[in-house]
Amino acid sequence: MSYPVAMVGPDATVLDAVELMARGGKGCVLIAREGLLKECLGILTISQILRKVFAPRIDPEMVKAVDIMTPSPLVIVGLNATSKEAADLMIEHKVRRLPVVENGALVGIVTSKDLLKCVE
Repeated sequence: MSYPVAMVGPDATVLDAVELMARGGKGCVLIAREGLLKECLGILTISQILRKVFAPRIDPEMVKAVDIMTPSPLVIVGLNATSKEAADLMIEHKVRRLPVVENGALVGIVTSKDLLKCVE
């Protein structure tokens, strides 16, 4: 799994999300409320941003990340899941990223790139 997870708050703009992804070399950000436990509201991927903001030539500073994200409930995986279990979930639900949750807290993310590192 990857950690730390790129995360923005619910008031973040798409431009905020893009800047964070660019700085961290990430392909997605999770939208979450801050607190003792991070409540994951959804996920925003670069492909969503391209399709929903840049392709129709919308100003990314004028769009909130929450308005175009994939909202919760997200497909998630537990901290003790195996790489095979994560891969099976990704295939079944046709996703490339799985937030990792333990006791309701977001602790990381498993991406398809993370799983490729497991292949010998």
